[in-house]
Amino acid sequence: MTLDDYLTVIATSKPNDWRATVLPTFMFRVVPVRASGGGTVDFELQEHTTTLTFARDIRFGMAWGLVGDKNYSEEWIEKLPNKRAQGVLIDFLFNGAMVYRDMLVAVDGWRCILPQPINEIGPVFQVPKRRMAIAKLVHQLVGPESSFESYFKRVGMQELDQAWP
Repeated sequence: MTLDDYLTVIATSKPNDWRATVLPTFMFRVVPVRASGGGTVDFELQEHTTTLTFARDIRFGMAWGLVGDKNYSEEWIEKLPNKRAQGVLIDFLFNGAMVYRDMLVAVDGWRCILPQPINEIGPVFQVPKRRMAIAKLVHQLVGPESSFESYFKRVGMQELDQAWP
């Protein structure tokens, strides 16, 4: 199986094909907490908040929720009422091993989970079709009950028929 085959299975799946398990995920990292004058004063444990298992083939999984960028900032986020966004890691798993990592963006106070566009300068921010499908799936599985499509359109994103990754 290639990475392309793997991501196609995920992108074409439906939310009811997945089972979610919340904390603890046992997928974490230890991050040093720095003192204002320098040096380490403590350590912080950060972890994914959810694991997702593909019910039709349990070899496929995703881990979601580890914040990779607490202060994500791009031009397209400025179109939202709440300008604060966070880049959140999504790890793609096969037989429990990570095969790919991407970052999605929790926007508008975590009201929607959106993909990162491939271009930084807009106003049309292009997102490859498969990346958009996966972001929409994750939003439906772990996000709030908001409209992915309306947020996608509001920030000026447009689906692009291009291979990804």
